[in-house]
Amino acid sequence: MQTLERLKNKTILLVEDEKVIRENIASMLKFFFKEVYVAIDGYDGLDKYENYLPDIVMTDLKMPNMGGFELLSEVQKRASNAYTIIVSAHTDTEFLIKALHSGIDRYIIKPITEDELFEAFNAYFQKIDKLLPLSVELQTNMYFDLNKNQIIFEGEELHLNKKETLLMKLLCSDINKTFSYEEIEYQVWGSDSMSLSAIRSVVRDLRKKIGQDYVVNISGVGYRLK
Repeated sequence: MQTLERLKNKTILLVEDEKVIRENIASMLKFFFKEVYVAIDGYDGLDKYENYLPDIVMTDLKMPNMGGFELLSEVQKRASNAYTIIVSAHTDTEFLIKALHSGIDRYIIKPITEDELFEAFNAYFQKIDKLLPLSVELQTNMYFDLNKNQIIFEGEELHLNKKETLLMKLLCSDINKTFSYEEIEYQVWGSDSMSLSAIRSVVRDLRKKIGQDYVVNISGVGYRLK
């Protein structure tokens, strides 16, 4: 599947304090992504991240209130799987080294070009293709498509709401892992508070759609795929 087609199923958060640059980059991104969220500084970016849980976070480095490194550090504390990109006019070696040691996926020097963006997006797909399978089979004729974030049953898409989709996306990201309640809260609820009854409700509704056997509770720990 080509990069352009795959981007149509992905979401991105752009954090940039300069209005003209923010609007120009956002207008470019809107041609390619399913959703583009924008924020004016790190604090706003963190709020938007928690509200929307985007697949990619692209941020400026130097911003008032909270800079790019601080923002991405906070995102990482939330057990994020988001691909992270810094876009900055700073070419100093110290910034590049800090980005490398901070686990930032990509560092792009301003002014940004479309070619550089696509190099970054290609690198994003190369990374997730190494880490994730393209699909996870639940049963014969039923699988979760990790590109579309959809369950396909006998060739048709099953309707999942946002939280059901996010939970399946998380569980399928590592089929051998039991995800803790805290990880599920970060990745499915974001800034909303999560109670055990809330997650049980999502799991119950999900089981009605895909069957009772596939999402397993490990008592006192969390959930995993069978």
